[in-house]
Amino acid sequence: MCARTERPAAPRFSVAVLARNEASSLPHLLDDLERFVARGGELFVVDTGSTDDTVAIARDHGCRVETMHDRFDTALDATTAAEIEQRFARAGEGPLVEAGERLFHFGDARQEAGLLAGHAFVLQLDATDELLALDIDALDRRIDAGGVRAFEYDQLYGNVRLRIARFYDRARYHWEGRVHEILEASATGDPTPAPRIRCDAMQLLVRHNKTEGKTRNYLAGLALQVMERPERPRWWHYLGRELRYQCWYHSAIAALETHAAMDAWPAERSQSLCFMGECLEGLGRAADAVEVYQRAVELDGMRREPLLRLATTYSRQGAFEAAAEGASRALAIPYTGGLPEPEANYTWIPHSILYWSLFWLGRKEEARGHWEVCLSLAPEESRAREYARLFPSGRQASGPRNW
Repeated sequence: MCARTERPAAPRFSVAVLARNEASSLPHLLDDLERFVARGGELFVVDTGSTDDTVAIARDHGCRVETMHDRFDTALDATTAAEIEQRFARAGEGPLVEAGERLFHFGDARQEAGLLAGHAFVLQLDATDELLALDIDALDRRIDAGGVRAFEYDQLYGNVRLRIARFYDRARYHWEGRVHEILEASATGDPTPAPRIRCDAMQLLVRHNKTEGKTRNYLAGLALQVMERPERPRWWHYLGRELRYQCWYHSAIAALETHAAMDAWPAERSQSLCFMGECLEGLGRAADAVEVYQRAVELDGMRREPLLRLATTYSRQGAFEAAAEGASRALAIPYTGGLPEPEANYTWIPHSILYWSLFWLGRKEEARGHWEVCLSLAPEESRAREYARLFPSGRQASGPRNW
């Protein structure tokens, strides 16, 4: 008599996917979720106005589809556009925004998606995401054990690893923000709120991809967030960062300086100063950039980013002793994962600054050691390969050393 194989229990959480015109990317994510659906997991797609085959593809994969059309859309009116220019444009920059451009309220869309879920715990994904790991049983065990309000996990953006928590108990959280929306804890009356649980890379890991050629207008929404809630430091940070992306450097500096002066998370304020330094360098004001990077280092000594920006600027100026000192200090800082940084900050970048600086300081054997490490950690780094001529010998690049 054959033994009966017991079917795995249905997952104890729902998966909600926000999508608009993602016919090319959505199938990859749905393939990643095939096992989740096969076990009886609740997967649904919240479509926010697709004009391509997104809805049909979702239904063909057996997904429930909730169509929202343009429910979360508005248009920027001329009066508000003019107010944004007046409040945030500097030094004749702009126009930063245009009347009539589409505004999408991401926070409201995510809030609605959470309310549509059948389970208390919801994992929210974007249609362009890839699921690199999803351990359903491990996550179910934590949910069944109780005492958890959200799961933190890593999401990869190119070479940046970001810790996020879009897997949460919808009774304990709500979404805020038009753009770069965030989860805020809801008032529950519980004097001892449950903790967030940190997932490892085998339990849950996501990679976020961008759809090539897709237009994204975030600036107007970010400006409106600041106008609506100017006391919120993070909105100033996001606005300044977006202005920097758009190369409105004077305008970005004003917003970032506002954020850096607020009583807020030191690491994020330090990052605003790093963005300010970039803007100043873009304006040809390298000396001012050095001062700003020094402020960033003083504000946050627990990440490598401020030190490496300072060291890189020193190196460009030929101040190789200061550059080597900054890169050496950066090497002593372990990765904590608090505020996102490029992964290269914790692999080859400090060594690239060190081999270049030490070489020009005449400390060529020390320079060679860092060059070898840099090449072993990033063999595709063209500059390190090019500078092999600085270290002529028969020695081959060794493996990573314990620096």
